[in-house]
Amino acid sequence: MRIVYIHQHFNFPWEPGWQRPWQFARRLARAGHEVTVICGGPQKQIQELEGVRVHRLAVPYENAMAFGQRVRSFISFMTRACFYASRVKADVVFSSSTPLTTAVPGIVAAKLRRAPFVFEVRDLWPEAPVALGFLKNRTAIRAAQRLEKFAYRSAAHVIALSPGMEEGIKRVWPKARTTVVPNASDVENFAAARQNRDVVRAELGWSEDETVLFYAGSFGVTYDVPWLVRLAGELAARSSTFRVVAYGEGADTENCRRIATEYGLPPLEVLPGKIPRTEIERMLPAADFAVSTLVDNPALEVNSLNKVFDALAAARPVLFNHNGWLPDVLDAHGAGFRLSRDPAEAAVDLIQRLEEGAVDSEGASRAALELARTQFDRDLLFNRFLDVLEAAAAGVK
Repeated sequence: MRIVYIHQHFNFPWEPGWQRPWQFARRLARAGHEVTVICGGPQKQIQELEGVRVHRLAVPYENAMAFGQRVRSFISFMTRACFYASRVKADVVFSSSTPLTTAVPGIVAAKLRRAPFVFEVRDLWPEAPVALGFLKNRTAIRAAQRLEKFAYRSAAHVIALSPGMEEGIKRVWPKARTTVVPNASDVENFAAARQNRDVVRAELGWSEDETVLFYAGSFGVTYDVPWLVRLAGELAARSSTFRVVAYGEGADTENCRRIATEYGLPPLEVLPGKIPRTEIERMLPAADFAVSTLVDNPALEVNSLNKVFDALAAARPVLFNHNGWLPDVLDAHGAGFRLSRDPAEAAVDLIQRLEEGAVDSEGASRAALELARTQFDRDLLFNRFLDVLEAAAAGVK
């Protein structure tokens, strides 16, 4: 099967960022399929790894970009990808959002190559940006809504990253054929660090009596990393046994550094910057808790947060400052805990829970790894993903 895989934000394992496209693409190649990835990057480049041919278009994108800059990047990738995707022979064309505009080159290439189109919804556009106040222009909203509906109508199948996203797709186009394939846990990638947790912890300078809270991900404004920095400050004011580290960059980076300074925290210790995926796999198992943060908006509660699935693979319980389907799942299995949106209240609550032994760290660790293995293992979810592509290519309805 010849597969054209369109995803603007594609990263190799040694690069920071989302790994789902690479992990699925390499598994497709390993299964004997011919995979061509079309993505963006700082410069035009063709690379090949593990049988996956990656065609990077010169379309830069950074999380720190302003909204208008992002939109220009999205449109640039859309137009260029239409041209390149249409030149590649395909039995199925697969596009993954965000942005929603990645649907356009997928639809164009599928029509010209007379191949089925499969669309993956990573975020509900324009529902989420409208709810968050990022998209206010009525003309732009109507255009995005028409494109969203057209994408779902044009797709032989739509993959949603969460049950809530599947519901959102059905609200727009009830006839859509959908399958939920959430983000996944790369259990084996974290195995070595899980087994050598004490050694890695010593290498990092994290003492045995410290409780380490670990965040790795975007510093975009929707992720509310400032809450975590304030939590770090509140914990430091009440105890010397906590260490908070947040790895990443984005639009909120400078704001986070300012907040750290206001609390008397060394900004570069709390906010060391971006790290490659391989370092996350080494460091996360050595922490005591992973942290998932979001601003308080119901539109974000359907998100399939990659950092949570990494935490499960690393056998780390997760502290949440938000609601949603993932906090519900982890809470039900004893692998996650909610904290107050007020950083001071959250600090007091966390300290009290730990002092009173209300948190079963070992039990939560086992529960996290069990969830990773039984519900969210990458190979398990890849098989579901592959079934969708093969059925679409075969014309199965």
